[in-house]
Amino acid sequence: MDDTRRYAIVIKPDEDGVLIATVPALPGVVEQGNTEEEVVERIAAALEFTITDMLASGEEVPPGDAPQPRGRVVLRDVEIPA
Repeated sequence: MDDTRRYAIVIKPDEDGVLIATVPALPGVVEQGNTEEEVVERIAAALEFTITDMLASGEEVPPGDAPQPRGRVVLRDVEIPA
């Protein structure tokens, strides 16, 4: 039986405009890319690799932490002027 989990991915630009993606449930999983598509593809591969490695090593894999939406969810930071 498959165990499907959904993880939140946080994408933020760095000071040079490169997009940095992290997975809060798995702090060591970090990737970067020049476009949203590129960084999402890379973080997904890193997430899959990390979980596969954790399972092979007998480590406990954290439960998914993202909601199960019906459609695409995109989170963006919004700066509010003081």
